[in-house]
Amino acid sequence: MAVQFLCLRLLKQRQQPLPRGHYSQAVRIGSWLFIVRALPIDPNGNVVKGKLAEEAAQALENIRAIVEAAEGTIADIVQCTIYISDIGHWAEVNGIYGAFFGEVPVLPARAVVPVKEMHYGAHIEIQAIAFLNRPQPTEGTGKTS
Repeated sequence: MAVQFLCLRLLKQRQQPLPRGHYSQAVRIGSWLFIVRALPIDPNGNVVKGKLAEEAAQALENIRAIVEAAEGTIADIVQCTIYISDIGHWAEVNGIYGAFFGEVPVLPARAVVPVKEMHYGAHIEIQAIAFLNRPQPTEGTGKTS
């Protein structure tokens, strides 16, 4: 089974900032796409700070960009884990999350994990898994495997 790393495609499309550590933004194995814990970092590499709603929206847009780089849509997301700095903000995050996935016919399974601190002072990180039920493109050939 082929493993495809999406970092280079994302960077070429300038939809995502450079990773700030030793990791891939996503790894595809067959139809499964495993997506990094996305921080609220804009495409220019700036951490979005301000209201939690703005951070949540940016983290979700980062997830969208990764799924779309793999030729999927947010409807392909089957599971999300949301790491949040204060569970007291859950109602606000849930509203942003609900609006983001509002048109999706089947909502992803979800877990919420309260944590004390996150990198760069962020208040939210989101990790996702998608199932892309279509052939995986073979890098550089335009063919599918």
